[in-house]
Amino acid sequence: MPAQERADFNFYWNESMLDEGGLTKNPGGDQNNNGVDYYNALIPWCKGNSISVDQNTLKEPRDLISMLVTKYKNALYLASNYRLEYGKQERLDYKAGVNLIDIEKKFGYGLNIKRSKIGDVHKKYFHLEKILQKLFLDGHIALLKSDNEDRTLLHPKSDILMRKIRADEASNIIAEKRSQLYIINELHSGKLEDPKKPKAHVRLSPRKGWEIYIRDRFGAPSNFEGLVAGSMSSEGQRAEPKTIPFDLHIVFAECIARSFSGRGERGTNQAKIMRKITDLAIDSRADSINLNDYYTIFSEYGAPHMADYRLQRSIGDHNSAKWKLLEVDGSNPKSWKVVIDPDLLRWRDRSRDRERERE
Repeated sequence: MPAQERADFNFYWNESMLDEGGLTKNPGGDQNNNGVDYYNALIPWCKGNSISVDQNTLKEPRDLISMLVTKYKNALYLASNYRLEYGKQERLDYKAGVNLIDIEKKFGYGLNIKRSKIGDVHKKYFHLEKILQKLFLDGHIALLKSDNEDRTLLHPKSDILMRKIRADEASNIIAEKRSQLYIINELHSGKLEDPKKPKAHVRLSPRKGWEIYIRDRFGAPSNFEGLVAGSMSSEGQRAEPKTIPFDLHIVFAECIARSFSGRGERGTNQAKIMRKITDLAIDSRADSINLNDYYTIFSEYGAPHMADYRLQRSIGDHNSAKWKLLEVDGSNPKSWKVVIDPDLLRWRDRSRDRERERE
């Protein structure tokens, strides 16, 4: 199920971020100016996939993708200040991406080096490699290399690694052996070339629309006086409200995490419950279901303890779908209904269409 949702995310992401010619749209969310429509598909997908599981299961993918976003965001901020001060665009360099030193500092485990090759490798690196390979396969990150003039270029082994990773995925043996740590190995080699300024790094792909998302998530929205949409200046980052108020990258990371749990896919039971509840509402052409049906569905899937938690979680988690408990007007004896977030219904409606397409 997480694999299907990841495929749906990629479909909705491309549909939302790219125009008919395959070029990225403009920041600011103004659809009349070819801006991104986040509310049609991406936010509903976010609401439908914000599922509660063991936080330890989510930590590495969430931390890794957050680091990729933060590094790119900080680089855009520096470039914005450079443009204001010197009147010209500064090129993004390795600081916009994540290298092995960044990974070692973040996750607390270094690679033991033996004769310039990977020696003993902590098990976390196999998990991180799987995440990087999925992002690489789907085009969300690029493997880059800096030359002696600090120009950032596509890594010369990118095409070779892509073929190897695709072959491994077809055989369902992704990053299970030390020799399959393709991306980590190249980051390691880049660190050996220059420990203070590693040559190899991975970066979110602007061709995929990640720069637009970062500008919309953290920068200035459209029609903000004195700032162009997506400005990453200090004023732009303080400008509110944001074009996209949801952390799509966090929920995307959690979706990937559920696919790679050592104990199998996580959160599938909750996903089934969400589907059952939304299917009942959609098939009844309603925006709510009876409270008794709500509790019955959780019990059917062996999770009655999650019913109240789901209602409470929607209050404090801005990425989560919102649920409302309302008394049914005129009911005697009194009864209640659970009103479902319209974005969640939209997610399920679209996912059912996607399921039919896959059949």
